[in-house]
Amino acid sequence: MKFRIFTAISIFIMIVIFVHSAMPAEMSSIESSVFERFVASILGVAPESVTFAVRKCAHFTEYLVLGLFMMLAAVNEKRGYSFITGLITWVIGTAYAISDEVHQLFVPGRSCELRDMCIDAAGIFCGVMIIAGVRHLRTLKREGA
Repeated sequence: MKFRIFTAISIFIMIVIFVHSAMPAEMSSIESSVFERFVASILGVAPESVTFAVRKCAHFTEYLVLGLFMMLAAVNEKRGYSFITGLITWVIGTAYAISDEVHQLFVPGRSCELRDMCIDAAGIFCGVMIIAGVRHLRTLKREGA
């Protein structure tokens, strides 16, 4: 049951990512500007000075969350964690990130960026590693180590 829930959440996140990537650059900028103004107000700087950081953090965060839920689905399907499970999860998530960047080539004003693919892959990796680390700590705790 957990496998199905985590898989459904992963697919939902992928759909949200796809929909955001399908937004023309102008719409995406309007959406991002809300967060840019918020972060800038906290830091006491001009909104345009945080644009790059906010956009790249958004890439990392959305793929981190995707990596978390993909890994939760994987470990619940297999009833455990192995290096191969983590590697396969990372490869699938990274392949999705690459396909998402390529998809943006066909969206007005958007582009396909190698840097964004790397940020996305790092987000997936961190999500996988967080779940792997938590599961490892739980195993150690159960074994009394």
